[in-house]
Amino acid sequence: MTTAHELNRLSDEAVYSILYFYHIEGFPAEHLGMKYGVSSLMIEGIAKGRYRPKCHENFMIVEGILERRSVKRAESL
Repeated sequence: MTTAHELNRLSDEAVYSILYFYHIEGFPAEHLGMKYGVSSLMIEGIAKGRYRPKCHENFMIVEGILERRSVKRAESL
């Protein structure tokens, strides 16, 4: 069960790192939970935008922009 204490323990920087490692690098929730001292359910909730939704939204916006840039760059080659 996720607690408010777990949510408060993570800085925005840690949440963005979790999102990066989970979505881009493919690290499992269990590994990230141990690394950041929270439950794997907390990691999955962050990854799906249930917890810290603004960080999740910002991350997805930035990743979308970067993805479009890399596609344009690949098309121009």
